[in-house]
Amino acid sequence: MVSKQNMIAVILILLGVGLTQFKPQEPFTVGLGVGTIVIASMWIVLLIMRDLKKK
Repeated sequence: MVSKQNMIAVILILLGVGLTQFKPQEPFTVGLGVGTIVIASMWIVLLIMRDLKKK
């Protein structure tokens, strides 16, 4: 079962990928996209670590 937190994190990663693909590429949108991807990825890692500690 997929939790809402995981779905939100995946949506944020996809949003970040979309932001990095804008044409013409502006440094602000690329940086915003990369930052969004990093934060969402860290969120997923923390959720996985939390779930592994429960088991």
